[in-house]
Amino acid sequence: MRKAFAEDLRCPECGGGLRIEAGEWSGDHVETGFLLCACGGRFPIIGGVPRLLARDALGPVNESIRTAQAFGDEWRRFPELHVAHERIFHWYFEGQKVEWAGLRVLDAGCGMGRWLHFARMEGARVVGMDVSLAIEVAAAREGEQSDLVQADLRRPPFAPGAFDFVYSLGVLHHLEDPPLGVRGLAGLVRPGGEFRLYVYRTLDDEPAWRRALFAMVKALRLLTTRLPYPAVHALAWLIGAVATPLFLWPRRLLRRWRPGARLTEGLPLVHYADVPFRMLVAEQFDRLVAPIEGRFRREDVEGWLRDAGLDIVAILPGLGWRAIARKPASPTVPLTARGQAGRP
Repeated sequence: MRKAFAEDLRCPECGGGLRIEAGEWSGDHVETGFLLCACGGRFPIIGGVPRLLARDALGPVNESIRTAQAFGDEWRRFPELHVAHERIFHWYFEGQKVEWAGLRVLDAGCGMGRWLHFARMEGARVVGMDVSLAIEVAAAREGEQSDLVQADLRRPPFAPGAFDFVYSLGVLHHLEDPPLGVRGLAGLVRPGGEFRLYVYRTLDDEPAWRRALFAMVKALRLLTTRLPYPAVHALAWLIGAVATPLFLWPRRLLRRWRPGARLTEGLPLVHYADVPFRMLVAEQFDRLVAPIEGRFRREDVEGWLRDAGLDIVAILPGLGWRAIARKPASPTVPLTARGQAGRP
C-alpha cells in the first residue's frame, strides 16, 4: 500500500482519517502494519493490502458473508485473465464513450481485478475494492500498479466525492439490499462525475422455455449454494463439458450461415461460444455458488439511481441491465430525502 493511498482512506466505522502504524516497508509501500483511527478502529495491512472491514462485517456467518466467501474462493480458483475478458469489459462500457485517461476510478467489488486491469491499461488511476479475499488475487497480478483495499461497498472507506468515476459490475445483485449499495457508491462520485452498474435482469419477457430453464437452475442453486466448493467446481465442469458439444460447437459451426445462426441463437449458453473452456466453467461456478442472487426490472434500477440523487443517462439491455448515470454538477436532494422533508 502506498503511503499516499493511506491518506485517501477513511475509517469504515466513523468516517475519520487514519494514520499508519507500519511494521514492514518496501520503498514507499507498506507491506504489513495497521491503520489506526481516533475512534479506536484498528485495521490491519496484510500483504500490502489494507483490510478496512467494519466490525459488524465480521459477525456470525450469514447469507451475505457466505456469498463473500464464495466469491473469494471463486477468484482464487479461477484467477486467469482471458482475451474474452477484454471484449466483455468494452461491452460493459458501451453506450457512451469513457475517456479513461487520468480519471480517478473506483472498481467497487473488483474481485480478482479483471475490469480494473483494463481500465488501468486505458490510462485510468484505479482503486479496487472488494470485501472478499479475491482482493489478494488482484494484488498478486496488479502489484504496485493499482491501489487496492479489502472493504465492504456498503461501508466504503473513502471521503464523499472522492472519485471521478465509480462502477460496480455484477456485484449489486449479490447484496441483500442493492439500493443501499447504490446510495453508498453514489456518494463517492464527485459532482459531475459518472456512475455505472451492471445487474442481472428478470426474464419476464423471455420465451416460456427459457423461463422454465431458469427455474430449473434456480432450484439447482438451492442445493449447490450449500455444497463444498470443490463439488460445485466439479458440477460446473460437467455442465461445461456437456454444453460444449451440444450447444457451443453447433453455434460456432452454423452461425455464419443465416439459417444456422437463427437456428442456434437461442440455444443455452451460446453467449459463451467464444470463450475458453476454463472461463466457461468459471462462469457456471459463479452462477451456482453464491447464496444471494437477485434479478431486477428496469424500473427497479431506475428507482435505485434516482433515489441516490443521480441523473440517468441510459439503461442498456442485454443479459442484464447496464446503467449509466451522472452526479448532478449542483447538489440535488435524493427522492428518499425529499419524501422525508417536512416530517416532524
